[in-house]
Amino acid sequence: MRKKIRDIQVNVETKGTGDAVVFVHGLGGDLNIWHSQVNACSRYFRTVAYDLRGSGQTDVSQPEYSIELFVEDLKTLLDSELIESAHIVAHSMGTIIAEQFAVVYPESVKSLTLVGGFTEPPEGARKALTDRSTLVRENGIEFIADTILEGGFSSYTKTNQMVMGLVRSLLQKNSPEGYAASCRALAEAQTISHREVKVPVLLIVGDEDKTTPLPMSKTLYKNFPNAELVVLPNCGHWATIEMPNEVNGAILKFFNTI
Repeated sequence: MRKKIRDIQVNVETKGTGDAVVFVHGLGGDLNIWHSQVNACSRYFRTVAYDLRGSGQTDVSQPEYSIELFVEDLKTLLDSELIESAHIVAHSMGTIIAEQFAVVYPESVKSLTLVGGFTEPPEGARKALTDRSTLVRENGIEFIADTILEGGFSSYTKTNQMVMGLVRSLLQKNSPEGYAASCRALAEAQTISHREVKVPVLLIVGDEDKTTPLPMSKTLYKNFPNAELVVLPNCGHWATIEMPNEVNGAILKFFNTI
């Protein structure tokens, strides 16, 4: 379903009833990276998954994005769905959006689940993201798709060529301009004061995650006042696709304890 959110038409899918769980994908993804998690959670909760601006079937709109812009999109989405407070589940770049959302709108957050959680991009990664933005604008997504696959998945997952092919297809469906704008937004992202986030936080990370490595999640674990950490073996950065059952189990267990 497409609905008007601020200046754009946003692709949104809702299922189930009960407390709201809102899913925020990362760079290069869309709401379908949460397919397994939505099916598992919608048996007990009301789920809301959506495509960020410039991703999936949501409009590209303006040429420049920021994490703050994504945060305001998320707040407007919750308001449009009459959701006062939700469990926010996020992946990769989406975790930075979720973290900032929890600081700006603490009353709207019941908990955070961060899969491949970011603090902020290291300096070298900021330059790499800016360079990638230029490459995509000039050459298209297909120019970098194989590089993302190589760095984003565990050696175990790479043996499953069907999964790799499907994710490659997902990446190539991105709007080059939308993806490039998201790269630039992520390159400029700044860390939050994690001590300000008082709600329960679940951190899920793969032991072979090269994008948001385990030490980054360990830093988040130390900095959040109320956090727990789950490390998935033989798993890379795209944990919701690589280890869906394990991610589902961790999320549902977490929700049952808060």
